Parts: sequence; structure tokens; C-alpha cells
Amino acid sequence: MQETECDVLVVGAGPSGCSAARAAASAGARTLLIEKKKEIGVPVQCAEAIGEYLIPYLPYKLPETQLIWKINGMLFWADEVSVERTSGIWAGYAINRITFDTWLASGAVTAGANLQLETELIDLTLEHDDTVTQALVRTGDGSEREIIPRVVIAADGVHSRVLAKLGFVDVESKCVEVLSYELMNLELNKPALEQLYLGDFSPGAYGYIFPLARNRANVGVGSLFGTRELECCYEEFLELPVVKRQLKQGETVREKSGWAPIQYLSDRWQYGNIMLTGDAANQNFKPFVEGVLPGVICGDIAGQTAADAVFGTATLAVYPSRIADKLGPFFSESDKFLDVLYELSTSPSVTRHLLRLGISAAIFSPDALESLADRDYETIKNRISSGL
Repeated sequence: MQETECDVLVVGAGPSGCSAARAAASAGARTLLIEKKKEIGVPVQCAEAIGEYLIPYLPYKLPETQLIWKINGMLFWADEVSVERTSGIWAGYAINRITFDTWLASGAVTAGANLQLETELIDLTLEHDDTVTQALVRTGDGSEREIIPRVVIAADGVHSRVLAKLGFVDVESKCVEVLSYELMNLELNKPALEQLYLGDFSPGAYGYIFPLARNRANVGVGSLFGTRELECCYEEFLELPVVKRQLKQGETVREKSGWAPIQYLSDRWQYGNIMLTGDAANQNFKPFVEGVLPGVICGDIAGQTAADAVFGTATLAVYPSRIADKLGPFFSESDKFLDVLYELSTSPSVTRHLLRLGISAAIFSPDALESLADRDYETIKNRISSGL
């Protein structure tokens, strides 16, 4: 069996994986980036929205050509109550994940990473301290080969083979499954606002309309608990009058369904000579599960840390602290939403959707939930309507 040695093996060529490979290769590490798909970025499994506030934290300049549609803010809806938030953390852009991921992969290759498509991780040989001594991969022609890495970066999403080998197999209970389509010929009320809808049609999650252009958008619905068929959730969402008016003439362009983590899939981000990044590490920001740019930033840190470990200037143990130095306040704020939103999602209270709206739209903080728990429906509704 063919055997390949490398300094850094990156599993998964999404935003976090490509960013990690670019950083590791730029630092001089022999970097192998493997991707099981035939084509970078295909199929798209993302709502394709990024927050403008995170752009200054990127490790390299984002070309304006990647920003296909300007988003001025967000509209939140629950129980016929709607709230708009604009500018600041609410503003952003729509991107095309195929061209975006392709650009990231090109950057990794230019930096010196060896990108191998149709190459799937099959197995890992782990020592007792979670150190990988060998990786087994299968290529598109069905042949298998061994890779001997010094560091492994797991950027292979929520259904990560690396996570599974570490013993974390119950991941779907900690994720939201999303059924999503790109639609065209729409009559969007406010094409510069992302729209987020909360209701029983989307158990524990939300429905959304994220514009890609004046008459085109990604439309989807998620389910946290798997208690209903997603197709039924989607159809019920489309029947909301405020949604139906905008989508009645819509034509489906392509499906963009996928999974996103809403809770941590493991108890840390580094094991032995393994680092987790991107969705495999739940490195997204709640309540909107924004993961593209956090994945790029954290992937870059993972790649830099891997190279430092290879050349003996740092250990992999510094990876979490380096992320905290760069994005700590964002993760701290995000983590506040985890238990609160889960509690609301499972609550039988008639106010649960309004409370989720109020927290998501920053009308009140997650810490205020306890004081609001005994308020009646009309009181909560009036408070949200007034924006106080």
C-alpha cells in the first residue's frame, strides 16, 4: 500500500480547512489537504450569509468580488410581531459559496498545500493519548493509501470522521438539520434585510429568507429535534401569509440543505496531535449559527498553530487560547445563548417564540430570561413591539 508522509494533514476543504491549509503551508509545513467531494464547494449546504463585523478579523483581504449582495440588517418575526435591526452587527453580505470556497482553496494551493479531491478519510490509528500515527484514505478510483501526519486538523464538518474516531458519535442531537433551496423570481419586501421567522413550523430552530439579489434568495427551515418531517415544516413555513406573498412566484434553482452544530460536539478543540476547527468544533456564533467567517479565522489559527508545533516553536495546547485572544468575546457572548435558546425551544410556554425573538433581536439579554419567565403573553408582546 502506498504511504505518504506530511507535516500537517487537513481533513475537509471547506472554509476552515482551506484556511488552515493555507496558514500551515505559508509557514513552511508540508501540508496535505484532502476533500472527499469531487468539486470544491459543491453541493452548497449553507445559507451563504456573512457578518460585516467579522471582516476586519480575517487573516487576509476578502476580494469585493466575493460580496455578491449587500445586507443592511435583519428582520425578526414571531406570532405576527416583527422587529428590524440595521447596521452594526446586523449588517453583512451574501456570498456564493462555490466561488468563495474555490477562492479559499486556490489560496491554499498557491501557498503550497497539496489539495487532493475525491480523497476520503476512512480510518485513523490512534495511540492512547489520542495521537494519530496513521491515516487511511480512499481515493476516487477505489484505491487506499496510508498517510503518516505529524499533525491532523479536522475540518470535516458535523459528521466528522475524526470526531467519530475520538468517540464522539452522537452528533445529530446537537445539530440543527436545515432544508433549504435557492429560489428566484421572488417579490421580496425588503431585499436588503435577512428575514428570520420563529414558530411551531420550525421546532427548536427557525425559517429564513436570506436575499442573494433583489428577486433571489436562499429559503429554508430547520429542525432541532427531528420531531417532524422537514418537508412538512418547509411547506408550513411557505404558507405563512407574510412569506407566501414574497415567494408565490418563486422558482427553485437548487437545493442547499445541510446540518449545522448548535451545541459543542466534543469537550475540547485539541486532542493529542489533533485540532478541530469549523463546524467540527462548533465554531459558529449564536443565535444565528454564523460559521463561515469564524471558520476561516479559526482555521487560520489552527494552521498557524500546527506549523508552530511542527517547527517546535509552540505546542498544540495553545490553540484554544489563541482563538480566545482573537475571538474570545464573540464566543463568550455566543455561549450565553446555548442553554437559553435550548430551554426556550423545549418550553411549552406560549411566550417561547416571542422570547426567542426578543433575545435574538437583542431587545433583552439572555440573562433576562428568568425575570421574564412569569410575564404574560401580552406583556412580552408589548415589550417587543416597543423595542424597550
